[in-house]
Amino acid sequence: MTTELADDVGAHADVLERVLLHLVSVGLLNRDELGAFSLTKLGERLFVEGGKGATPPWLDLGNPLGRAELSFTRLLDAVRTGEVAYAAQYGNTFWDDLDSDPSWSAQFDAALARGVERRAREVAQAYDWAALGEVVDVGGGDGTLLVALLRAHPTLRGTVLDRSLEPAKRALDAAGLSERANAVAGSFFEPLPPGAGGYVLSRIQSNWSDADVRTILLRCSEAAGTRGRIIVIDELVADGAVATENDLRMLVYFGGRERTAANVCDLAADVGMSLEAIIPVGEWTIMELKG
Repeated sequence: MTTELADDVGAHADVLERVLLHLVSVGLLNRDELGAFSLTKLGERLFVEGGKGATPPWLDLGNPLGRAELSFTRLLDAVRTGEVAYAAQYGNTFWDDLDSDPSWSAQFDAALARGVERRAREVAQAYDWAALGEVVDVGGGDGTLLVALLRAHPTLRGTVLDRSLEPAKRALDAAGLSERANAVAGSFFEPLPPGAGGYVLSRIQSNWSDADVRTILLRCSEAAGTRGRIIVIDELVADGAVATENDLRMLVYFGGRERTAANVCDLAADVGMSLEAIIPVGEWTIMELKG
């Protein structure tokens, strides 16, 4: 059994069996009388997210999130210095490493897109996107959210801005939306395309420090002017709740943190922005800000 599995996954059979036997000894795997391995209930809880058959990407060391997980070996350094553990581990930021390897960037965008897909239709229906006329999805990855918004609102136009324009361009072309949307390469730390009715920050704020989030919000506010809106969409922490696991991941990977709506409002106020509306969408929240 182990030899066949080793052939399937490209592993050394003897070494693989020794690792699997250890996982049996700690209660993550069972081994039957024929030598076949299977997950225990504890193993299923660890390896399968929400019982939906999706293996968490941070358990795959060939994935950029799995590689980032190894940065937890530098957690003590981060506690002592306040520096980002990932950068201490690898000598580059997480974002620099994504830029250096297109396959990693694609894997990261896909991981984010899976999260967005679960809520995109609800987000599209929960807010009057058409009233904005045109939106810029700032840091919009492969365009998953913008595609959903444009499909739900036929008069809406949009742009995806991210490190690379190609993933979003392909998605928009495939969806038949290229006449109403485009993709541009850029950074949200630099001036953004001005004049749109809305600037969307979807699942962005937790990946950055307070200082960086202020800069990102300021760039959006500058581009939006007095008429545009900044729309923050995220899985915000409820007041009084503590999302410790994800909070530590944000700290170790990026130097970011999990935030409440009040935390985001405070950062927005620091750069002269105010909260206009807040709309719960399941586990997500839509925040409308104005400069």
